[in-house]
Amino acid sequence: MRSSKGICTLFCLITVLGLSNIARAGTPADTLRSTISGKKLKRGEKMTYSIEWKGAGITFIKAGTSFMRVDSELTWARDRRAYHIVNETWSNPTFSFFYKVHDRIESFVDHEKLYSLRYQKMLNEGGYHHQESVEFDQEKGKAVYSTGQEVDLFPEAKDILISLYWARLFPLEVGKSIYIDNHTDKKNYPLEVKVYKKEKIKTIFGKVECLLVEPVLRTPGLFDNKGRLLVWLTNDERRIPVLMKSKILIGSINAVLKEYSPGIKE
Repeated sequence: MRSSKGICTLFCLITVLGLSNIARAGTPADTLRSTISGKKLKRGEKMTYSIEWKGAGITFIKAGTSFMRVDSELTWARDRRAYHIVNETWSNPTFSFFYKVHDRIESFVDHEKLYSLRYQKMLNEGGYHHQESVEFDQEKGKAVYSTGQEVDLFPEAKDILISLYWARLFPLEVGKSIYIDNHTDKKNYPLEVKVYKKEKIKTIFGKVECLLVEPVLRTPGLFDNKGRLLVWLTNDERRIPVLMKSKILIGSINAVLKEYSPGIKE
């Protein structure tokens, strides 16, 4: 069930994305930077999800829990005031008997320009264990890995965790795409977010109208899994991801929002 990239990266919009070579059409990164100027994240916002797995001939069962949180207090990274975003995922005791998961991903994001300053992950999935940290030297345009390797960056590049929050800040339109310049696993790529339609679904807020979106990577072969990830965002200024659905090698996974704390708006 594990991919080498980690189950919790489902919440980073990347684990099981459909990978395709597409023409760059939609809202380019330069336009996005202009549109987002002056916008801020909600400090203290926290979203908690139930991870539900379904195998062949099996109804959905709860496999674990995941949360995404922006810390209430700003911190420092690379001598810049920064947001601290945390995504943590763990399997429940029953599921852990077969396959234990405890992953933690952290992103430190420039408070003013909302680009990555530092990214680190600690993955523990079954017998797979991996730790990694990346310093984003935006001035020099370099990503410096904990191994010492340096890789060129897109201008104002973002890790995959801040990209989810970045996409939520825009006035998304049905039938249009936005593109976000990402750097992940020593590769640069433009992450396309397609907006398909409006749809009412049942959520913890009642039955609400959502935007159905799909993140799609341009560069094929970046990850092992080649499924699709669909995300339902509330169609309001909050853009809360209330439901995520994806296929994995064995069955499928749903991430269902169970708790939401709005935090504070600057």
